[in-house]
Amino acid sequence: MRAHMARKLTPLGDSHNFGRHVSLRGKRVWKPRSLLWEWLLLGSDSPLRRLVAELAASEPLSEEWFEFLPSLRFFTARADSGIRAGGEVEKLELTPLSRLSANGRAELASITGRALALFSWLGLSDLHWENLVLGRDRRGRIVFGPVDVEMVLAELSLPTETKLLPDPDPEYAAICQHACGVRRVLPYLGKPVAPADLLGIAGGYLTTLAFLERNARAISKLIAGAPGMRDTPIRVCLRGTEEYVRAHTTPLWPPLLAAEEEQLARADIPYFFRYYGRRGIHYYTEPTLVSVRRLPLRGDVPQLDPMLSLSAGLRSPARQKLNQEGLFALLGAFDHPSISGAHANQELAVRFGPRRLLVELPNGETLRSPRDLSRLVSSVYQPCRCGEVRSVFVPAVTKCERSVRAV
Repeated sequence: MRAHMARKLTPLGDSHNFGRHVSLRGKRVWKPRSLLWEWLLLGSDSPLRRLVAELAASEPLSEEWFEFLPSLRFFTARADSGIRAGGEVEKLELTPLSRLSANGRAELASITGRALALFSWLGLSDLHWENLVLGRDRRGRIVFGPVDVEMVLAELSLPTETKLLPDPDPEYAAICQHACGVRRVLPYLGKPVAPADLLGIAGGYLTTLAFLERNARAISKLIAGAPGMRDTPIRVCLRGTEEYVRAHTTPLWPPLLAAEEEQLARADIPYFFRYYGRRGIHYYTEPTLVSVRRLPLRGDVPQLDPMLSLSAGLRSPARQKLNQEGLFALLGAFDHPSISGAHANQELAVRFGPRRLLVELPNGETLRSPRDLSRLVSSVYQPCRCGEVRSVFVPAVTKCERSVRAV
């Protein structure tokens, strides 16, 4: 530990839980929280990564199908992955993508669809543009994935709930349109995305969802057996950071909870979490993070959304909606008046009519929807270009030319 502390620390991100920060320590990043979820998804020695690679190789996919995810070394003993103290992660080293050929755009489009499917299916959220990287690794592969994984196993029915696609809720529409994660790919796929690449995104989405559903039992069994899984916090965001920043000068609605005021008073951004299989929203009450308090279960307090059932093989009624309405949400997010007529690839055919979308799947199934999908999703195309950068990380953004604050 002394060797670690001797290295220069560069704080990153917000302060949580009695002044704790993510910090850069040379070529490693110190994260003062449990890293189990992150290790499972991003670890170079993750058993989940190994399992999905083996399963994909046994199907007409490829063991490389999920290699768009960052692959990092974690310097926390596996047996301690569920502890609160945290650990170190290899600093992510990527190079920016150069201008892509037609084949390169097709590859990135497929990866975008795979990412939307995987993160929606695993119930990840908080995937706004500042939580995503896009670049090439040392082996030349395109990498598109999160740098933090704290919110998992939520029962999602639409990919908008990941924050990769913009939610149409009027209360949050402006911020979601501005900061949705898939805007990272627009500098390479174009604005608007060409119909062939839009179908590539949709095909990657459908193929990946089908693969995950076929292998749901094996994947859920592995997650359920991960060390310390049931004692590992899963973050719960009651409000966005921007709201907490405003709370110092502007009354919020709904009013701040006592637990939020308590944390803001010590100059922390409030941090809440849940445990898999347990009731309630929890938070830490003293600096050692040993004592935990729970918000009231009843009354005018935030309530938890459902979680995916590991014992049921991660299956839920929401999966059908994720397949069909999720597909239309994807198409609607990237749709543009310039797109018209019929387009097809191996995974699906789509007819973009003046008022309706018609989707034909290889199994003969036909899906129909109004072309106006504003009830499901907002457009990813914004007049501004902030966030639509070619750097691996999105630079720190507070305002754009539209004066919309990023989350």
